[in-house]
Amino acid sequence: MNDEYETVKLHYTIHKYSSYSANYLPENIMKNNPSDQLSRWFTDSTTPSQFIMLKLQKPSIVETIKFGKYIKAHVSDLKKFQILGGTEENNLSLLLTGGLKNDSLDETFRLRHRTTEGLYLPVRYIKIVPLQSWGPAYNYTIWYVELQGKNNETLINSAMDTIDLRKEEEAVRILLKHLRRRRYKDAFEALSRESGVQLEGPVQARLWNALVENGDYKLAENIFEEAADSGELDWYMSWQPYTPEWRQLCGCSPAVEERLSCDAPPVHARVRSADLACADREPKPEAHEANGTEGTEPCDLLCAERPGPRGGHQLVVDPNTGTLYLFGGWNGTEDLDDLWSYDTTAERWTLLCRHSGMVNGPSPRSCHKMVFDTVHERLYTLGRYLDYAQRVPSNMNSDLYMYEVSRGEWSLVCEDTAAAGGPRLMFDHQMCIDPDTQTIYVFGGRVLPANTEELASPQYSGLYAYYIASNTWELLLADKHDLHAPQPRVSHSMLFHPVQRRLYMFAGQRNKEQLVDLWWWQCGGGGAHALCSAPARAPPPQGFTQRATLDPDADEIHVLSGMSKEKDKRVYNTLWVLSLRRLTWTCVYRNESVAPSEPRPRFAHQLVYDPVRKVHYLFGGNPGTAGSPRLRLDDLWSLRLRRPSAARVRAAARAALREARFRELAAAPRAAAAALHYLRTDLSAATDHSDPDQVAHFQKLATVLFAGSEAPESRAVSLSARRERTLTRRRAAQSRGAHGGDLAQALAAVLGAEEAPPEPQPFEETCAPPPDTWDADEHEDDEPDAAERVARDVRAARVRLYDELCAYFRPSAAHPRPDVADLVKL
Repeated sequence: MNDEYETVKLHYTIHKYSSYSANYLPENIMKNNPSDQLSRWFTDSTTPSQFIMLKLQKPSIVETIKFGKYIKAHVSDLKKFQILGGTEENNLSLLLTGGLKNDSLDETFRLRHRTTEGLYLPVRYIKIVPLQSWGPAYNYTIWYVELQGKNNETLINSAMDTIDLRKEEEAVRILLKHLRRRRYKDAFEALSRESGVQLEGPVQARLWNALVENGDYKLAENIFEEAADSGELDWYMSWQPYTPEWRQLCGCSPAVEERLSCDAPPVHARVRSADLACADREPKPEAHEANGTEGTEPCDLLCAERPGPRGGHQLVVDPNTGTLYLFGGWNGTEDLDDLWSYDTTAERWTLLCRHSGMVNGPSPRSCHKMVFDTVHERLYTLGRYLDYAQRVPSNMNSDLYMYEVSRGEWSLVCEDTAAAGGPRLMFDHQMCIDPDTQTIYVFGGRVLPANTEELASPQYSGLYAYYIASNTWELLLADKHDLHAPQPRVSHSMLFHPVQRRLYMFAGQRNKEQLVDLWWWQCGGGGAHALCSAPARAPPPQGFTQRATLDPDADEIHVLSGMSKEKDKRVYNTLWVLSLRRLTWTCVYRNESVAPSEPRPRFAHQLVYDPVRKVHYLFGGNPGTAGSPRLRLDDLWSLRLRRPSAARVRAAARAALREARFRELAAAPRAAAAALHYLRTDLSAATDHSDPDQVAHFQKLATVLFAGSEAPESRAVSLSARRERTLTRRRAAQSRGAHGGDLAQALAAVLGAEEAPPEPQPFEETCAPPPDTWDADEHEDDEPDAAERVARDVRAARVRLYDELCAYFRPSAAHPRPDVADLVKL
């Protein structure tokens, strides 16, 4: 959005600062002199009040801030800091909390430059607040600051106007909330009519009238149920965090478990000459390595009833039946060509083909790709990795094979796709199928070099479409191009969205750089669109693996990453979810240790998703065991991502409404019998008696009948002419002598005492109002009677319950959370 407005360097001046030492002036941060130790701002203390405030030439959208550094790490560099910004220097919002690394490399941080609603947030002032330096109790240093953003006049004027209107709208909504709560009915209607602003949605207004104004809990319960039926809770439910539920379908074989439990010393493989490699496997061991203790037993001995350990394999799912298909891979010693199916209902593996290469199928391979055609029940596999010694002309053909599930037969579709207009032999590519149009899409991957020249200059495969019906290939995107489209790469992800008919492509590596971008490609000739793009960065740690799946119903992409950190000598997994509707990432799972209820951390694994049954399946991978670097896993896990169900939310709201009704009855002087009956019937029916926590809470509610009513934490009080005069009389009475408490201390200071009194703050003398005709007595106070207090407490309890129920609705349909009374400081 607004990509037509260019991001530029923003110029600023030093507006304010807390302090500086000697010649380390604040203006020094405007020049980038990394070799000059004096070219910096250096505070004269470490007190928490240290800051430096920058003033832009004009309001701008500040997108990034860059911190320059000295040529070597410095103890006074900022380990922690905060950045605030706003159009007024006394009204700033938090834009970033971060910290610099303890090195000499410049760092750029992205600042919050939009509101939670997505509106641009213009600022004129930027305030940097140091919180901690790398040296203990050391003063703070900033060497250089550069701001980048947009300052186009048209964009800024529009953004400023939009923000001002949004602030006014929210201010009016907050006032409307206050007026309604205090029952200033005429003022509420006048303000709503004059401004055209609605406090909340029609469903929420009905709920307020039923619950708060009329105390009709039954009607309030019905309104909430109607709201849930009409989708009013969908927004709340979609933001609830996932809870991962792992289940082991097939554990590691005894041979793998034995080697996992063995604490053998690390084995260091002999360093070989530089060569391209697949992240899912190592080069084939030489004879003396294969004969050592590190080798893997032949698959025929281990795989009688189940697939053996492997990485670099392929796993796909048939969503029609829930069946999994596993083919090939690398077991740590050799490539495999066995084909298996897994019945997820019976939870049983079935060997479909021991050696595909012997029955007109693909030869042993790893780092290949496979897709499943749900219409014709066929498997297609393409690509493979070859060791240097295997790269002979007879092996360099890019063969495409198909397996017909119903007949149980392999067939060669194309002996060499490159000769047919398709990709050359490659590995670490991505492949998706559109079963409706019978089109296979292949993107990226490293082309296996045919000569030493290609080995020195990496070749990547572009985006191809294979049309199954006509057995033809089409190049959609070349390896090297200047188009607004993704660059071919390796170690990336590509997913097909069957509803949107789009290919989603993201991340990966190209020419020793990690790409940080997310694209979609419209199938059928629509071209590419970038959802996000950032500068490339250094490659990730060795062994980084990302496996992605897509849920077309929820419009979500799931990414299970595996990474091996040599520094920490550990492997960990993380599961992230991208909402394509909101374009937000959320981390829902992280595993750094071995737990019985979760899969062992790994990389080079395979993850697939059944969109019908909403379940992921994880198989195999590399555990990163130092003592057995060639060890692979052979366990199978299922993963379900659970959110609180809408039924649970309904039940919680129903129980809250009925408990509030019970407490209201119990507080009434002559309603104890009705309260007890309500407890035993209606409230009991809303309690899940299989839940120990709910049962314990329900049993404690009986004590409410004998405890009496509780005073609310806060009371909402409305004013009238009489109450305003009462308040004025009280202020006048209590202000007399209120400021004379420090007179003795001040007099002692006048007489030479060392302790000085606090400076008096300006205050206004108040006087009692003159008597008026409706005052029965000028000293009579307007105290509410007992009945009025009870009614006020009951209303306060209803308002609190209404606030709790509004948390289930989208913010634009519910009243704002801030309260005018909370803004008043006395």
